[in-house]
Amino acid sequence: MNPKYLTKTKAKFPDLTKGLKKVADHLITDPMIFAIHPAKKVGSIIGVSETMVIRFCNTIEYVGFKELQKDVRKHLLDLNQNSFETEDYANNENNNYVDSMIRDINNIKKYVDEIDTEKIDAMTEEIINSDKLVIAGYYHSFTFAHWLYFNLNYILGNASLYRPETDAGLLDLLPEKSCIIVFSFYRYALDTLRLAEEAKSKGIKVITITDSQVAPIVEFADIVVPIHVSNKNLFSKGPVTISLIDAILNEVIERVDERAIIHETYKYFIKDGEE
Repeated sequence: MNPKYLTKTKAKFPDLTKGLKKVADHLITDPMIFAIHPAKKVGSIIGVSETMVIRFCNTIEYVGFKELQKDVRKHLLDLNQNSFETEDYANNENNNYVDSMIRDINNIKKYVDEIDTEKIDAMTEEIINSDKLVIAGYYHSFTFAHWLYFNLNYILGNASLYRPETDAGLLDLLPEKSCIIVFSFYRYALDTLRLAEEAKSKGIKVITITDSQVAPIVEFADIVVPIHVSNKNLFSKGPVTISLIDAILNEVIERVDERAIIHETYKYFIKDGEE
């Protein structure tokens, strides 16, 4: 069960000002800074004033920063006590490979506790109902985009991977019921932002999977699916993102199978490999 500060923050997020959204986004993705620093330092880290931090606390119904901090500390302590412990892997003491994998497991577990199933469900339905899917991601996000495209194309047969060097003018050729799915992670590639902006201007549905609810691409997206990982480095995001993609793929398979609209290539390339 989510603590009060997460529930209230997510409920009020759409109506917050730009500055308050910055505070809210950091509270969701990196609550540790709220647990260990005073309000003035938190504001300095985020890039807002101490007054803005305190205003945010009042907005989500806390009487000042200290009450919020107490709640955050309790939640993080509970998470730590319930997380996987290295002693459960007694045969792998001092094994850096195992320690790294345990961190990945804990990141996925934490994301599961906070997952926004409504947004993911909306994304799944949009994928199924679109006549054409265009999937884009640059730099390290290209790996995520390729994995989603490759499997969706076998399941539905209507996905393509956006390649700027060959796809100039592609958006003008799409059927009316089309959808653009963009992976956008810090440092936010400009080309994918421009693609999303152009798609929005043409009335094409835009979905983004991103690492922040105040990322630049959010402005152009109809559906935003955030990946919240406290440690924002690439290696921490990867396992959570791939796990989310696989969950979406499995749900797409189940729903299109029920509706008898699954593509013929699925049974040859995917289903044959199932146990």
